[in-house]
Amino acid sequence: MKVLPINKDKNILDIGCGFGQTLKALRDKGYTNLKGIDINDESIAQCKKINLDVTKVEDIISYSNSTDKKYDFIIMSHVLEHIEKEKMIDNLRAIKSLLSEKGKYCVMVPNAQSNTGSYWRFEDFTHHYLFTSGSLQYVLRAAGFTKIDFIDPDGLDGVSSLKKPVVKILLKIYKFRKNFWNKITASSYHRPSPQIFTFELKALAS
Repeated sequence: MKVLPINKDKNILDIGCGFGQTLKALRDKGYTNLKGIDINDESIAQCKKINLDVTKVEDIISYSNSTDKKYDFIIMSHVLEHIEKEKMIDNLRAIKSLLSEKGKYCVMVPNAQSNTGSYWRFEDFTHHYLFTSGSLQYVLRAAGFTKIDFIDPDGLDGVSSLKKPVVKILLKIYKFRKNFWNKITASSYHRPSPQIFTFELKALAS
């Protein structure tokens, strides 16, 4: 991930760390100050088996109230959509309070604007909400984040240099087709919501 801190001594928190895949990958890259939190006992046990620093928490707010530690980079991958809508902004405020002065929050969620948006909304019964790029910007700003950038909006990170030109052409065709049918059916997007069609949204907020 290109947005990771250059300094590998920075404090990094993974919220909803699961079985520790992200933490382990970061450790393998040389990052030394890693912390994970999760609600699931099985996930915590698995992380501890591979010597990751993880703590079981009931929710993000209680964790933020229980620690004075600040983090330079907070990762939250496919967790926000599992939080009840009425609790979402308070949880995001708690996350912001955990950031250091120049800290950044990297959040990844399924993209409601994508071709698989409906699938991700209803396939997982524990999903409370799905985001468009516009609604994700809205809740982040409501929680006090002022700078929000979308990362890899075309989903090209990790695509090989040989495949990338083909993917770019297919993406242009897809966007043209999408915009064409929107005009034909008089469908519109709420402006200024960016039109991002990858299966997930990745945002960096501070």
